[in-house]
Amino acid sequence: MNIYTLLKFLGFIMIVLTSIILPLSLLESSIADLTNQFIEWSGNNQFLNSILVIFALTADVFLPIPNGVTNTFAGAILGFYLSIPIIWIGLTLGSIIGFSIGKYAAKPLAKKILNQEDLERSEEAAKKFGVSILLIARPAPAIAEISTVAAGLAGMKWSTFLTVMIVSNLLISIVYAFIGTAALTSQSASIAFIGIAVIPFLFWLLAKRYF
Repeated sequence: MNIYTLLKFLGFIMIVLTSIILPLSLLESSIADLTNQFIEWSGNNQFLNSILVIFALTADVFLPIPNGVTNTFAGAILGFYLSIPIIWIGLTLGSIIGFSIGKYAAKPLAKKILNQEDLERSEEAAKKFGVSILLIARPAPAIAEISTVAAGLAGMKWSTFLTVMIVSNLLISIVYAFIGTAALTSQSASIAFIGIAVIPFLFWLLAKRYF
């Protein structure tokens, strides 16, 4: 396991354990507080907030930044309607970068970024299951990024890849925009927990069956 995969996995585990161990009642007020603090820091500059969200999601292929956290937070600070296109842009750009690494940079660079064993297993899964594995892996931490690189290595066509990403990322954007907005509006840690931990964990378990 390389440092990228390890950091991403540890980050995800910390999020899950923290969300489970800490009483939800202690987190109820923090949802609004954290969002308000961030908005105050940024001067409620929605353009700046949007750029930061897009950067975090785009850089996810290189950095251990859990998408579930970024997406949920984006829904809270940007609101439902603005967060949908912003999340979609970030997810799609990150997907394109991962796919390009696999398709054009080939295995030498891909192996430096991702774990070799995971990459080879993912490439095999991409060749065997094609589009379906991309759909299953999209909300899964770490596996989502590995699957896009593997799709490029497997020789998937750009048209097929982009079609899958456009549709799947849009669905994810809508779901997380709703979760983030609802969590802030109701100041509910339980709703935020669904986006931060439950959805990513369930899809991670499902995707691991194929990788």
